[in-house]
Amino acid sequence: MDPHDVAREHVARLIADLSRPEAYPFPVDEVTLEETHISLAFLAGDFVYKVKKPVDFGFLDFSTLERRKFFCQEEVRLNRRLTSNVYLDVVPVLEVGNRLSFTGEGDVVDYAVVMRRLPEACMLRRLVDNDEVEEQVFEWLSERLARFYAEARTGAGVDEWGTVEAVWRNIEENIEQTRKYVGTVAAPIELQLIAEVSRDFLDNNAALIAARVAAGKVREAHGDLHLAHIFVEGTGPEGLQIIDGVEFNPRLGCMDIAADIAFLAMDLTYHGRPDLAERAVSLLAERLDDPELPRLAQFFAVYRAHVRAKVACFRLDELAPELPEYFAVRTEAERYFDLATSFIAEPARPTLFVVGGLSGTGKSVISRRLARALGLGLVSSDAVRLELAGRTPGSKEPAEFGAGIYSTEFTERTYLMLLDRGAEHLQQGNSVVLDATFLNPTWRRAALELAERLARDFVFIECQCSPAVVRERLAHRARELLEPSEADWAVYQRQRERYGPAIASDEQPGIVVDTDRPSALVLEDILRQLDLARRL
Repeated sequence: MDPHDVAREHVARLIADLSRPEAYPFPVDEVTLEETHISLAFLAGDFVYKVKKPVDFGFLDFSTLERRKFFCQEEVRLNRRLTSNVYLDVVPVLEVGNRLSFTGEGDVVDYAVVMRRLPEACMLRRLVDNDEVEEQVFEWLSERLARFYAEARTGAGVDEWGTVEAVWRNIEENIEQTRKYVGTVAAPIELQLIAEVSRDFLDNNAALIAARVAAGKVREAHGDLHLAHIFVEGTGPEGLQIIDGVEFNPRLGCMDIAADIAFLAMDLTYHGRPDLAERAVSLLAERLDDPELPRLAQFFAVYRAHVRAKVACFRLDELAPELPEYFAVRTEAERYFDLATSFIAEPARPTLFVVGGLSGTGKSVISRRLARALGLGLVSSDAVRLELAGRTPGSKEPAEFGAGIYSTEFTERTYLMLLDRGAEHLQQGNSVVLDATFLNPTWRRAALELAERLARDFVFIECQCSPAVVRERLAHRARELLEPSEADWAVYQRQRERYGPAIASDEQPGIVVDTDRPSALVLEDILRQLDLARRL
């Protein structure tokens, strides 16, 4: 049998057998599975049993039983540095009566790390997403991490992973392993920018990086320091539990401390809190007496976002496209690619981007990707309209063309607020994307006049799409509870009858994009036509 088929069969058996409450050496009511591209975590009562998949990704090799046992032991050793009474043991998975189990007698077929189950409510990602995190948590975290880095191993066996050559090897590996997703998940220009800017930064800062190696800034670090791995279980630095550090490859676990901290900063930005990212980096730079840390963290954040994009892409390969999870994972991968791009590219000058077109032509998808990829503000007419009506995205009502909140009067109020909010961004010297149909030339002229009045650049982007694809998209969108747009096929037909299939004109030319294709290719067309500056 093909080795890949053997591995898949083994994983399927692990999932089936270890999801049974009877497989555990204590009473269990229910077993819940959390799966990643490299592991299976079985949540059983107050404990977690984590089994490594028999996979080989090059940078990670769990293909043999001996390697999986070794890396389970390494996981416990390394993660006990930043936790207390969490990593409990390494136990065998046994073949007992033709079923896999953690109890009984039989041959050893695999191994698992046993962990104390931490309360989900204490996860820092959840606290950040729910806006429940207290600012002092980052003071505790900076103290805990500063002490950890001071005590972490450095010198021979560690330093070589922080050189320019080692850093570039990791970046280049990411680039090569994500090329297959270019054009479907990532825009070609995104991977190109990551490669070019990263190489230039390393070449221009080779002396600084060498000096940091010599100064002991390269340590056996955590390696995977994102919000889902930090738990605020108590008060003070010792109340933090920081789990799931990298155990499977020293070149990915040993690094400049700036690269470790960059993961935290990147993840805070991904979850909509760049202010907390800046705060966390500032606290650590001060506590570590490391003035170069913020600039290096910005650079390494590109790599960190790219890593997360790659992980999501690997997970995507394991999912059938018809599964709801497939769309969620693909969106996650797109967001991480866009975030990586936003760390290195921005409009050369403050710009008002207007993304318009008939309903269902993909305006909102393209607006979101453009805003994410360049780190821009985003204002959507759908959200503004519902806000003015005192409604939420989940409160869908039939949308009748030209009536109710889509009447001429209400639409005028919507566009005036849309433009006002766009002006706020522009007045602060920031670029912004306005997402609306902009079918009426009056509002396109008003947007242009706003940009001219504030001496900002103006770019109009029109989304066009075949009616068959529009119809399919609108039918799918109607099932999305949190989608703010209420336009349906009838609205699209009325718009097309009134305004025609295209709205750009000689007086107001713009970038016209065909959105029948993956959003990555549409984003490619747009970014190639913009005047971009590099942040790093």
